[in-house]
Amino acid sequence: MIRLLLTFALFAVALPAAEDLHLGRSLEQWNKELKSGDRTERLLAARALGEMGVAGSAGALDALTAALANKDSAVRFWAAIALGEMGDRAAAAGAALEKALQDPTPEVRVWAAYALARQGRADESVPVLIEVLGDPERGARLQAVTALDQLGETGRPAAEAMQQAVSDDFDYVGRIARHALWALGERPCPYRSCD
Repeated sequence: MIRLLLTFALFAVALPAAEDLHLGRSLEQWNKELKSGDRTERLLAARALGEMGVAGSAGALDALTAALANKDSAVRFWAAIALGEMGDRAAAAGAALEKALQDPTPEVRVWAAYALARQGRADESVPVLIEVLGDPERGARLQAVTALDQLGETGRPAAEAMQQAVSDDFDYVGRIARHALWALGERPCPYRSCD
């Protein structure tokens, strides 16, 4: 009986706890994949770490914070999204998110701003979203208006910029801007006088 208990004890120590695994891999394994030479593996790792962070996995916050400095903009993008979904639990990533507000990729700036706004730092982050609403790249504008829509009342300082986005040449941007404005109780153009 004692041998059996010792065998189970050794086996339990040798395997990571089930709650530490995501898609069959540990946090350490996913973190290692962020440095992979294969972009698909890096992106899968970023998404998996994000899902672990949102689920409250210990250690994911550090990995996601470090991922904001990854050479791959898509990894930085997914890290910023996950940190935004973590809300106040990602407050320790504040300095890295502030730095990401200067990222050369507008989509990374958008979701870093979203993450900071979710932490109660809208004064410094909403202006970044307003700036990206004027980006020449329509995908960046779509990301910015989506983030503002998700922020709800926190995004109210961007209401005038969203009024302008209603007439964006990319129809999806206009639709989301209208939705965000209606949710704020604002009447979007053309339902009000827009000079």
